[in-house]
Amino acid sequence: MNFARLLQPVAECPGVITALITDRDGIAVEVVGGSAAEGEELAAEFSSLVREVTSANRELQLGRLEQVVVTGDRRAVFVTAISDDYFLMTLVESSGNQGKARFRSRIAAHRLRSEFM
Repeated sequence: MNFARLLQPVAECPGVITALITDRDGIAVEVVGGSAAEGEELAAEFSSLVREVTSANRELQLGRLEQVVVTGDRRAVFVTAISDDYFLMTLVESSGNQGKARFRSRIAAHRLRSEFM
């Protein structure tokens, strides 16, 4: 499957800097938009957060992790579960359309799910 094709609608949202698929260890599988180095850095830095949140979800019996949103005054990161081991990360400028980017991230993750299960 062409993962970049499924990530393209996410990357085309206003303000999206990069969209990428990463595994639980922070290794980028596919990066669309931005530089590959920026995508790899995002994956590496947020993979530990994803592991911690997944562990907390399990301990608190919240169910399977679906999405984590981290917002700052300049950018936001949406981490959307594709499977238990793969995630879609979307980096968005604060001035961008974060709602649309978050929605398209969820749709893309859903479409990717069959490829990673």
